[in-house]
Amino acid sequence: REQIARELSKDLKVIAKMGQQIFDSYRLNRKNRKDTKQSAGTGDKDEESTVSAFDSPSAFYLTFDPNDDDAFAPSPLRKSNFDLLYNLITLDAIVQLVEDGVVLGEDEAQNKVCSAFLEQYYKDRLNSHFIGSQWYGKADDFIEGLMLSSPLMITRNDEDSGEKEQQDEDSEATRAQTLEIEPLRIAEQILLKRDSLALDWMTIMEDVPSDHTDIRKAQLDRLTGKTNADSVKIVLDEWQ
Repeated sequence: REQIARELSKDLKVIAKMGQQIFDSYRLNRKNRKDTKQSAGTGDKDEESTVSAFDSPSAFYLTFDPNDDDAFAPSPLRKSNFDLLYNLITLDAIVQLVEDGVVLGEDEAQNKVCSAFLEQYYKDRLNSHFIGSQWYGKADDFIEGLMLSSPLMITRNDEDSGEKEQQDEDSEATRAQTLEIEPLRIAEQILLKRDSLALDWMTIMEDVPSDHTDIRKAQLDRLTGKTNADSVKIVLDEWQ
Protein backbone atom coordinates (compact mmCIF):
# COMPACT_ATOMS: atom_id res chain seq x y z
CA ARG A 1 0.00 0.00 0.00
CA GLU A 2 2.79 2.41 0.89
CA GLN A 3 4.73 1.56 -2.24
CA ILE A 4 1.72 2.20 -4.45
CA ALA A 5 1.03 5.44 -2.57
CA ARG A 6 4.63 6.60 -3.21
CA GLU A 7 4.30 5.77 -6.89
CA LEU A 8 0.94 7.54 -7.16
CA SER A 9 2.37 10.58 -5.40
CA LYS A 10 5.14 10.79 -8.00
CA ASP A 11 2.64 10.22 -10.80
CA LEU A 12 0.36 12.99 -9.53
CA LYS A 13 3.28 15.40 -9.39
CA VAL A 14 3.88 14.66 -13.07
CA ILE A 15 0.17 14.87 -13.97
CA ALA A 16 -0.04 18.32 -12.35
CA LYS A 17 2.34 19.59 -15.06
CA MET A 18 0.79 17.77 -18.01
CA GLY A 19 -1.92 20.36 -18.69
CA GLN A 20 0.66 22.95 -19.73
CA GLN A 21 2.60 20.34 -21.70
CA ILE A 22 -0.54 19.41 -23.63
CA PHE A 23 -1.26 23.00 -24.62
CA ASP A 24 2.36 23.67 -25.56
CA SER A 25 2.26 20.57 -27.77
CA TYR A 26 -1.10 21.64 -29.23
CA ARG A 27 0.23 25.07 -30.25
CA LEU A 28 3.37 23.53 -31.76
CA ASN A 29 1.39 20.92 -33.72
CA ARG A 30 -1.03 23.57 -34.99
CA LYS A 31 1.88 25.74 -36.15
CA ASN A 32 3.51 22.76 -37.89
CA ARG A 33 0.21 21.89 -39.64
CA LYS A 34 -0.12 25.45 -40.92
CA ASP A 35 3.47 25.49 -42.14
CA THR A 36 3.00 22.11 -43.86
CA LYS A 37 -0.21 23.26 -45.62
CA GLN A 38 1.42 26.46 -46.81
CA SER A 39 4.44 24.64 -48.20
CA ALA A 40 2.31 21.90 -49.81
CA GLY A 41 -0.29 24.28 -51.20
CA THR A 42 -3.38 22.13 -50.47
CA GLY A 43 -3.98 19.74 -47.62
CA ASP A 44 -4.36 16.02 -48.13
CA LYS A 45 -7.72 14.66 -46.89
CA ASP A 46 -6.15 11.45 -45.60
CA GLU A 47 -3.61 13.51 -43.70
CA GLU A 48 -6.33 15.68 -42.19
CA SER A 49 -8.26 12.66 -40.97
CA THR A 50 -5.27 11.52 -38.88
CA VAL A 51 -4.55 14.90 -37.28
CA SER A 52 -3.54 14.73 -33.63
CA ALA A 53 -4.10 17.74 -31.41
CA PHE A 54 -1.05 17.06 -29.23
CA ASP A 55 1.64 14.52 -28.42
CA SER A 56 0.20 12.58 -25.50
CA PRO A 57 2.41 13.07 -22.41
CA SER A 58 0.73 10.13 -20.67
CA ALA A 59 1.78 7.82 -23.52
CA PHE A 60 5.40 8.89 -23.07
CA TYR A 61 5.17 8.26 -19.35
CA LEU A 62 3.77 4.78 -19.86
CA THR A 63 6.98 3.79 -21.66
CA PHE A 64 9.20 4.51 -18.64
CA ASP A 65 12.16 2.28 -17.84
CA PRO A 66 11.50 0.39 -14.57
CA ASN A 67 15.24 0.51 -13.85
CA ASP A 68 15.11 4.30 -13.61
CA ASP A 69 13.58 4.14 -10.13
CA ASP A 70 16.55 3.69 -7.81
CA ALA A 71 14.61 3.63 -4.55
CA PHE A 72 12.07 0.88 -5.15
CA ALA A 73 11.33 -1.80 -7.70
CA PRO A 74 8.10 -0.83 -9.48
CA SER A 75 4.91 -2.56 -8.44
CA PRO A 76 3.70 -5.26 -10.86
CA LEU A 77 0.87 -3.15 -12.29
CA ARG A 78 2.83 0.12 -12.44
CA LYS A 79 1.71 1.19 -15.93
CA SER A 80 -1.88 0.14 -15.41
CA ASN A 81 -2.01 1.99 -12.10
CA PHE A 82 -0.78 5.16 -13.77
CA ASP A 83 -3.30 4.95 -16.59
CA LEU A 84 -6.11 4.22 -14.13
CA LEU A 85 -5.07 7.20 -12.00
CA TYR A 86 -4.85 9.40 -15.10
CA ASN A 87 -8.33 8.37 -16.22
CA LEU A 88 -9.86 8.80 -12.76
CA ILE A 89 -8.45 12.26 -12.16
CA THR A 90 -9.47 13.41 -15.64
CA LEU A 91 -12.96 12.01 -15.04
CA ASP A 92 -13.18 13.77 -11.67
CA ALA A 93 -12.14 17.08 -13.25
CA ILE A 94 -14.84 16.70 -15.93
CA VAL A 95 -17.55 15.77 -13.41
CA GLN A 96 -16.68 18.70 -11.15
CA LEU A 97 -16.87 21.10 -14.10
CA VAL A 98 -20.21 19.63 -15.15
CA GLU A 99 -21.55 20.04 -11.62
CA ASP A 100 -20.05 23.47 -10.88
CA GLY A 101 -20.46 24.85 -14.40
CA VAL A 102 -17.95 25.98 -17.00
CA VAL A 103 -16.88 29.59 -16.60
CA LEU A 104 -15.31 31.09 -19.72
CA GLY A 105 -16.19 34.72 -19.03
CA GLU A 106 -18.72 37.10 -17.54
CA ASP A 107 -21.53 36.17 -19.92
CA GLU A 108 -23.73 33.84 -17.87
CA ALA A 109 -25.65 32.68 -20.93
CA GLN A 110 -22.44 31.60 -22.68
CA ASN A 111 -21.21 29.81 -19.56
CA LYS A 112 -24.56 28.01 -19.34
CA VAL A 113 -24.51 26.71 -22.92
CA CYS A 114 -20.85 25.70 -22.63
CA SER A 115 -21.67 23.72 -19.47
CA ALA A 116 -24.57 22.01 -21.26
CA PHE A 117 -22.29 21.20 -24.21
CA LEU A 118 -19.65 19.63 -21.94
CA GLU A 119 -22.27 17.61 -20.08
CA GLN A 120 -23.66 16.13 -23.31
CA TYR A 121 -20.17 15.56 -24.74
CA TYR A 122 -19.19 13.73 -21.55
CA LYS A 123 -22.35 11.58 -21.45
CA ASP A 124 -21.89 10.55 -25.09
CA ARG A 125 -18.36 9.29 -24.36
CA LEU A 126 -18.65 7.97 -20.81
CA ASN A 127 -18.95 4.29 -21.77
CA SER A 128 -16.38 4.44 -24.58
CA HIS A 129 -13.70 6.27 -22.61
CA PHE A 130 -14.10 5.78 -18.85
CA ILE A 131 -16.27 2.75 -18.02
CA GLY A 132 -14.90 -0.78 -17.89
CA SER A 133 -11.68 -2.06 -19.44
CA GLN A 134 -10.14 0.51 -21.79
CA TRP A 135 -7.02 0.89 -23.90
CA TYR A 136 -4.27 3.09 -22.51
CA GLY A 137 -4.64 6.82 -23.15
CA LYS A 138 -8.44 7.11 -23.29
CA ALA A 139 -8.39 10.24 -21.13
CA ASP A 140 -6.11 11.95 -23.64
CA ASP A 141 -8.42 10.81 -26.45
CA PHE A 142 -11.31 12.58 -24.70
CA ILE A 143 -9.35 15.83 -24.34
CA GLU A 144 -8.03 15.59 -27.89
CA GLY A 145 -11.51 15.13 -29.35
CA LEU A 146 -12.68 18.19 -27.47
CA MET A 147 -9.75 20.30 -28.62
CA LEU A 148 -10.29 19.32 -32.27
CA SER A 149 -14.04 20.04 -32.17
CA SER A 150 -15.16 23.07 -34.13
CA PRO A 151 -16.65 26.07 -32.29
CA LEU A 152 -20.44 26.32 -32.41
CA MET A 153 -22.55 29.44 -32.80
CA ILE A 154 -26.09 29.32 -31.44
CA THR A 155 -28.82 31.91 -31.23
CA ARG A 156 -29.24 33.62 -27.90
CA ASN A 157 -32.75 33.29 -26.46
CA ASP A 158 -34.42 36.52 -25.45
CA GLU A 159 -35.04 35.06 -21.98
CA ASP A 160 -31.37 34.25 -21.55
CA SER A 161 -30.17 37.66 -22.67
CA GLY A 162 -32.84 39.57 -20.82
CA GLU A 163 -32.94 42.05 -23.70
CA LYS A 164 -36.27 42.31 -25.46
CA GLU A 165 -35.43 45.73 -26.84
CA GLN A 166 -34.93 47.00 -30.33
CA GLN A 167 -32.81 44.74 -32.55
CA ASP A 168 -30.45 46.74 -34.72
CA GLU A 169 -29.35 45.53 -38.11
CA ASP A 170 -25.65 46.28 -37.65
CA SER A 171 -23.09 43.51 -37.17
CA GLU A 172 -22.40 44.31 -33.53
CA ALA A 173 -26.03 43.84 -32.54
CA THR A 174 -26.20 40.60 -34.53
CA ARG A 175 -23.14 39.30 -32.76
CA ALA A 176 -24.68 40.14 -29.41
CA GLN A 177 -27.60 37.85 -30.28
CA THR A 178 -25.35 34.78 -30.70
CA LEU A 179 -23.49 32.60 -28.24
CA GLU A 180 -20.25 30.82 -29.04
CA ILE A 181 -19.38 27.41 -27.64
CA GLU A 182 -15.60 27.04 -27.59
CA PRO A 183 -14.56 23.39 -27.07
CA LEU A 184 -10.87 24.35 -26.98
CA ARG A 185 -11.40 26.66 -24.02
CA ILE A 186 -13.56 24.04 -22.31
CA ALA A 187 -10.68 21.56 -22.68
CA GLU A 188 -8.40 24.15 -21.11
CA GLN A 189 -10.76 24.41 -18.13
CA ILE A 190 -10.65 20.62 -17.69
CA LEU A 191 -6.85 20.59 -17.73
CA LEU A 192 -6.60 23.45 -15.23
CA LYS A 193 -9.05 21.68 -12.92
CA ARG A 194 -7.10 18.42 -13.29
CA ASP A 195 -3.79 20.13 -12.46
CA SER A 196 -5.34 21.50 -9.27
CA LEU A 197 -6.83 18.13 -8.30
CA ALA A 198 -3.48 16.39 -8.88
CA LEU A 199 -1.83 18.58 -6.24
CA ASP A 200 -4.64 17.85 -3.76
CA TRP A 201 -4.47 14.10 -4.40
CA MET A 202 -0.66 14.16 -4.14
CA THR A 203 -0.91 15.56 -0.61
CA ILE A 204 -3.26 12.73 0.36
CA MET A 205 -0.91 10.08 -1.07
CA GLU A 206 2.08 11.59 0.73
CA ASP A 207 0.25 11.16 4.06
CA VAL A 208 -0.31 7.43 3.60
CA PRO A 209 3.02 6.28 5.17
CA SER A 210 2.35 8.33 8.32
CA ASP A 211 -1.10 6.73 8.53
CA HIS A 212 0.66 3.39 9.07
CA THR A 213 2.73 4.53 12.07
CA ASP A 214 0.46 2.97 14.70
CA ILE A 215 0.26 -0.31 12.79
CA ARG A 216 4.06 -0.45 12.50
CA LYS A 217 4.43 0.21 16.22
CA ALA A 218 1.97 -2.58 17.02
CA GLN A 219 3.87 -4.97 14.71
CA LEU A 220 7.20 -4.05 16.29
CA ASP A 221 5.82 -4.58 19.79
CA ARG A 222 4.63 -8.05 18.83
CA LEU A 223 7.98 -8.96 17.26
CA THR A 224 9.92 -7.81 20.32
CA GLY A 225 7.59 -9.49 22.75
CA LYS A 226 6.19 -6.26 24.13
CA THR A 227 2.71 -7.03 22.95
CA ASN A 228 -0.04 -4.93 24.39
CA ALA A 229 -3.21 -6.72 23.38
CA ASP A 230 -5.39 -3.72 24.06
CA SER A 231 -3.33 -1.35 21.93
CA VAL A 232 -3.16 -3.85 19.05
CA LYS A 233 -6.92 -4.34 19.19
CA ILE A 234 -7.50 -0.56 19.16
CA VAL A 235 -5.25 -0.09 16.14
CA LEU A 236 -6.86 -2.93 14.21
CA ASP A 237 -10.35 -1.69 15.09
CA GLU A 238 -9.49 1.74 13.68
CA TRP A 239 -8.54 0.16 10.34
CA GLN A 240 -11.60 -2.03 10.02
